[in-house]
Amino acid sequence: MKRLVRYEWKKIWGSRMNQLTVLGCSMFLLFCVYSVIAQTSAIDENGNSVYGTEAVKVLKELPTVPVTQETVQRTIREYLDCTEDPAANSDREELDFLNEEVYGTLYRRNRDLFSLLLTNYQGSDTTLNMKEVFQKSIGKDFYESRREQVRIALDRSVKNGIILEDQKDYWLKKDAQVKDLKLGNFRFWKNMIDSAGWIILIIPLICVGTAPVFAGEYQSRADSLLLTMRYGKSRLAGAKILTAFLYATAVYWGIILVYSGIYLMICGPQGATLPIQAYDTSNPISYHMTMWQAVLLVVFLNYGAVLCMTAVTLLLSSVFKNSYGVIIVDFLLVLIPNFLYGNAGGYLWKHVLALLPPKISEFRFTDYLVYHIPGRVIGLPSMLTVVYILCIAVFALASGYAFKKHQVNR
Repeated sequence: MKRLVRYEWKKIWGSRMNQLTVLGCSMFLLFCVYSVIAQTSAIDENGNSVYGTEAVKVLKELPTVPVTQETVQRTIREYLDCTEDPAANSDREELDFLNEEVYGTLYRRNRDLFSLLLTNYQGSDTTLNMKEVFQKSIGKDFYESRREQVRIALDRSVKNGIILEDQKDYWLKKDAQVKDLKLGNFRFWKNMIDSAGWIILIIPLICVGTAPVFAGEYQSRADSLLLTMRYGKSRLAGAKILTAFLYATAVYWGIILVYSGIYLMICGPQGATLPIQAYDTSNPISYHMTMWQAVLLVVFLNYGAVLCMTAVTLLLSSVFKNSYGVIIVDFLLVLIPNFLYGNAGGYLWKHVLALLPPKISEFRFTDYLVYHIPGRVIGLPSMLTVVYILCIAVFALASGYAFKKHQVNR
């Protein structure tokens, strides 16, 4: 078995097309990493905007701020005092009634905190400006207000057909675990989550590499010889399937480790224990996890999507007579779902669409999708895990069966 796997491994990596596609994709993703770092922005202590590596240095100096009731009320009072101080205020609503200097040092420097406060006190009521919202929020309990806004968001999800009325309790119970929020620098972890959308580039790359696993034998007519060999209808199919998954794993984790290593060296690991709610302060997030846990979840869900598409490619390869047809169908399977939108259909459409592997790039922690399985309700990540495992097993076994039962010279 080891010899068969080693032989198939050399065949995949010996392809000039595979070598060029891996190299090209890697270079493009490295360029994306460079672009993300170059476009990183921050506000220095003087309220000025800085970019690139200088911005990263400023972000590293940001302190971790616990979002307690005392911190919330102190921040609100500081802002309101500035709006009443002739030396700090202005009549310009676009500057939130602050002069430019105070707007830069107070608001822009602490934008995430102000965004979090505004989201959890204002909610969807955009008729009030920040000054009016904060004037109405003096003395209000921050976490109680936050829970109320989550209820409103869940009611909106029910109205929009995203969840059912009886599924609200699932999210309310999860949201009840969200306590003791903190804000600070989490640039490395944010970049890792934001880069998850790049998975759409890795999937076609792996499909190109695994498309000839079975179809290449049909195309070269080597199948008539291979299937008559000692292990042609037993171990050979298993070796091909195992090698394809090893190739997908090596390419995926190789790319992930390279660009995450670059991010880590430049941005540093600060913020690993911050709650995921710090990632998007303008929308409610009811997942109870830290930044590092969120990154692991995203990375492994993407890995599951890659393995699922690898299994689909193997099945296509075992059926098609040449690898070009497999590649064309694979590209269509990757591209078409990206032109399908959840808002275009009802409850069932949204939930089925979210399970397609190419749609993993659209996974958001602000989503409230859940699924009913016998006896319980589970979230989208758990459902994706179940679906991916089932699809990988079924498609891989079906591809091996189709290859072994293939009738040669037809």
